[in-house]
Formats: sequence, C-alpha cells, structure tokens
Amino acid sequence: MSLQIQNLAKSFSVRNLFSNVTFAVNPGDRVALVGSNGSGKTTMMKIILGWEQPDVGSVTSPKDSRIGYLPQEIFLGEDKEWQNERETMTLWQLVTQAFERLDLIKERLNQIEADMASGKTSPAIQDEYDRRMLEFERAGGYSWQAKTNRLLKGFGFPEDRFHDPLKSFSGGWQMRAYFVRLLLTEPDYLLLDEPTNYLDISSISFLEDYLAGYQGGILVVSHDRYFLDQLANSVVAIVPEGARVFRGNYSGFLEAREIWAQEALAAQERQDRERKRVERFVERFRYKASKASQVQSRIKQLEKMEKIEQIRSIPHLRFSFPDCESSGEVVLKAEDVQKSYGDNQVLRGLDFSINRGDRLAIIGENGAGKTTLMRIIAGEDNSWSGLIDWGYRVHFGYFAQDEEISFEGDETVWDRMLRETPMDAVPNLRKLLGAFLFSGDDVDKQVKVLSGGEKSRLGLARMMLRPCNLLLLDEPTNHLDLNSREALLDALDDFPGTIIIVSHDRFFLDSLATRVLAIESGKARIYEGNYSQYLWARKFQEESEPIDDQKSPEQTISQRKQQARENVKLQKQLSNKIQRLKRDIVENENEISDFENAITELETVLARPPEDWDATKIAEVSVKHSDLSSSLNQAMTAWEDLHSELSNTESELEKLKEGAA
Repeated sequence: MSLQIQNLAKSFSVRNLFSNVTFAVNPGDRVALVGSNGSGKTTMMKIILGWEQPDVGSVTSPKDSRIGYLPQEIFLGEDKEWQNERETMTLWQLVTQAFERLDLIKERLNQIEADMASGKTSPAIQDEYDRRMLEFERAGGYSWQAKTNRLLKGFGFPEDRFHDPLKSFSGGWQMRAYFVRLLLTEPDYLLLDEPTNYLDISSISFLEDYLAGYQGGILVVSHDRYFLDQLANSVVAIVPEGARVFRGNYSGFLEAREIWAQEALAAQERQDRERKRVERFVERFRYKASKASQVQSRIKQLEKMEKIEQIRSIPHLRFSFPDCESSGEVVLKAEDVQKSYGDNQVLRGLDFSINRGDRLAIIGENGAGKTTLMRIIAGEDNSWSGLIDWGYRVHFGYFAQDEEISFEGDETVWDRMLRETPMDAVPNLRKLLGAFLFSGDDVDKQVKVLSGGEKSRLGLARMMLRPCNLLLLDEPTNHLDLNSREALLDALDDFPGTIIIVSHDRFFLDSLATRVLAIESGKARIYEGNYSQYLWARKFQEESEPIDDQKSPEQTISQRKQQARENVKLQKQLSNKIQRLKRDIVENENEISDFENAITELETVLARPPEDWDATKIAEVSVKHSDLSSSLNQAMTAWEDLHSELSNTESELEKLKEGAA
C-alpha cells in the first residue's frame, strides 16, 4: 500500500496555490516535492497530515500507518509540550522518547515471564510471548542504544554532551534533536520540509546516507540541489499548469522539463499549421453547396481540437552585479587572526591571503567560526586580535547570515531600499526591485511581513546599490528556492571580482569555488579547487600506501605523508597558475576588443574624412591606425601564448591527479 494523493487543489482567497496534483509515495520511495517559493509545498504537506483541508481531492494512506513530519521552521517555541520537555529533559531523554513503545513491550514481557515462572503456562501464553519477543526485536530492543548513538553523532552532537540539559543547546541544535527523535521513531512515511536548514555539510552527508537506506516512504522539500540529486528517486513538480511527475533525480527532471517544453511547443506549432489549413478550406468552400458536408466536417474538426498546454515559465530572478573598478592583485592578507568567546577560543592564529579573482569558500562544522570570520573581515566584529591588511582599491559588499534581521521595521520595501540608494540610482530603483521579483504592489509591502525568501532577495538587491569588487556572502542561498539559487549562481559566475562565501549548499560550492578555506579546531587550511576537489584532497591525505618490506611502517607512513604534502602543494601551485592565466586571458581579450573597436572607429573615419581635415591630419590618424594594428597583432600573439600555456598547465595538473589516484 502507498500514500495516495489524488487530484488535490487548494486556493487562498483569489490566489490558486495548486490544482490537479496527483502522485503516490510507496515504501522505499524518496520523492522530491519541488516548486517555486509560494507554490504551496508546505501547504500540501499540511494537507497530507490532515492539518488543513483541500478544496478538491483526497489523501489516503494504509491502515495503521504512521506519518512523521519535520517542519521547515522552529515552531516549537510556542508548543507547551515542547517547552516542558525543553525545561525538564536532557538531550538523551528527549530523543529516546522514540522508544517508549519498547518500554510497553518490555513491561508485558516481564509480566508474562513472571506468570510463567509461577507456573501459569499454556500454548496461548507461549504464543503471545514469542510474538512479543519478535515485536521487541523488530522495534530495536537490542539495538536502540547503538542506533541512538549513531544518529546523535551523525548529526554533530559530541558524545560528552549526550546527557546535557536540552535547554543548554541553541535553537538550531534543539531542532536537530527533534529531527533525531523523529528518525528514531521510524514512521512509515517521512515528510521533511527543508531538512538541511539546520545542518552543516558533514551532517547533511550523514543524513543522505541514512535516508538512502530508509525502508519507509519519504516526501522531501529542499532547496539543496545536491541533496535532491543524491537522495531523490522521483520528482513531483508543482508548476503553473498543475503537477509533473518524473522518475529520477532533480537534475534529470530539469533535463526532462526542457524536452517536455520543446515537445509541447512543437506540438503546438503542428496544431497551429493544421488549424490554419482547415480554416482555409472552410473559408474557401463555405458557400459552395456541393462542399457543405465537408465544410461542416471541418468545422467540427476545429471544435474538437484541444488546446495544447505549454509549460509556462515561472518568474525568475535575472540580475548582474554592477561594474566596479578592479582591486589590486592582493585583496587581503590575514595574519594570526584570533577570536574567543569567554573561555571558548573559536579562531586560533589564522593566516591566509586572498588574490583578485579568487572564489574562496569557507567551510567547517556549525560553530567552527565561519560566520565569526566573515564578520571580522566585514568589520562587523572588532573584538579580535591579529591583522587584516587590505589591498589596493578594495570595495566590498556584505550579505550577512542574519540579513533578514535588518528587515523587521514598519518600512515598506520601497522605503527600506530608498534610504540606502544613492541619488543617481533612484530613477532605476523600481527596475532593480522588479529584477528581484518585487513589482507592482509588492514594493508597498512592509518588510517585516516578507517571507524568508523575499527577505533574502531584498538583501541581495541591497548589494546592487553600490559597485563593489569583493563580495562577502554568508549563507546567501538561505530561503531561496532552486530557481533563485540558479539565478544567483549565474550572476556570481559572471562577477569579475573576488568572492568569499560561506554556504552549506554543496552544488553551489562545487559550481563556484576555486579555493576552499577549511576551519577545523580553530585552525584554517587552504585547498585549491572546488568542494569536490577539497574532498578528494582530504581523502588523498588520509589514505595510506601498502607497507614496503624494506622499510619500517613508520618510515613508509612518514614518506607517504611527505609525498602527499608535496603532491598537494604542487597541485595548489598549478591551480593558482591556471586561475592566474584565466584572469590574464580575460584581460587580454578585453584589450583585444578595445583595440578592434578603436581600429574600426578609425577606419570608419578614414573612409570618409571630415571636410576640414588636411593631409597632415589624415596622415596622423593613419599612423595611429598603424600603431593600433601593431598593438592588436602583439595582443593576438600574447593570446595564443596564454592559451598554449593554459592548456599545458591543465594537462600537467590532470596528469598529476591521475598519478596520485
């Protein structure tokens, strides 16, 4: 039996959230429910839970099946039962509530054993005892402690805090505890609304592995594309025309959606051609008695033609960062950066440098100090020691992790943006807001009533108000839907300056980062490449070679580590060189374009010189044309040399990686 969603439709006031939604979640299915912000994904989950009623349609589930739900936001603060648990329970007591059924089974088993010990035996009692023992084993009677330990550690809880009071943990960690308890109950169907919101990268990876082997059905809403690609085996997309169901992961769905759109457009074009042909026949023979029956047949044919629904486009963010003068080659250098909160030293002697054009991803477990470091760089935190030396002409923009806090007043969207907008940019402010999907009456909304996604979009719009060549982005994808994340990624990919980013979106980091700064135990280490290359480098460092019979294990391991360090160091050097060459190529191509444009302008003038030009002026311009042509040839030669050097360096790096593997 499966969880069946049949023909669901839901509207609020005059707004239609969704309609004609039909799909099923079978045991073992991992279904991704996707759609733009506001399309009704969370509402649909609440309908499945029975918390809300649909306008049309039904939800049916197998008898006695259990449905577990993880909400998107921490709603627990208003829950009296949760508040009582928070004040009175330890972490361990909370999560092991999942095994209360075991206590009841064990209690009955103890009673049966006592009866049997006193001589009360019968086939019926023995049968019940056997059934209860089997039930006890299946419910985790002998494995519940190991399973609890595994989940708590997988979600990042240190073992020495398992028995700490729940109230000693932050709200995000309390949400993790709630999630652990939910997973330990093993419901038949899991409804997960943004399950990665409060997890760091390592915990997300653990969750992926855990859910991959989950026996029940899973319906998940997530804006983490990497997570969906790793987990989902089918996708249900809420789209303007209804719902689409696809068997496969999210990337496969995107490819299929493009094909569907092309097929629908081609079918529409064929139908339009056929309709015009039939209409021409009707118009030509409408008044001929001998063709009356054929004309009527064609008219009926036209009436029976069903309109082919096109896949309507969903509003997308479309923006690019404003132009800004280039910074110097070195953007900043950090030396011996240290930060403590009381006795807790978060950052310990960090040393690193950032060059122009770097896309640096800062990663680490929750609490490792990523946001603290970003705040220090942005000048938002002054209680630290060490040195940050800024480069020449660096202008930065900062998107804070808690960006939405700045949108809590009674101001409207328009007023909030207007007070930060330079005078010369005011005429284009409405256009800018429209690019971030604030159009019409949306600009008159109070900022405090905006959704999380809207606040994130408004925070990004703020960064467009002043040009910058360094972007400091702390979790910029929080609350953004998948389409908006893609738009942000496109804009960042085209950004010519330097980027420092903190994010737990691994697809984002893989697509954007060129360097990774990993913070572990307060220390920082730089890895060249994107997130996948960082994982490879970590794995490479941790692997060990077979022991050489002629050498001691200590010598072999030491040599292996030394070789690994040298290999990684050489890869860093080659990766840096590749990035530098790519930047030089871009600058060279811009130079070539400038030369070509200048030459074209001169040739246009020389073809028809102004009447007041004499021979001397024409000769002077001709010499300039010749000089520009010579400079263009030199630039083209340099372009060829740069590409040749880039190709050779990339080949060298690839061979080095293959040799290491």
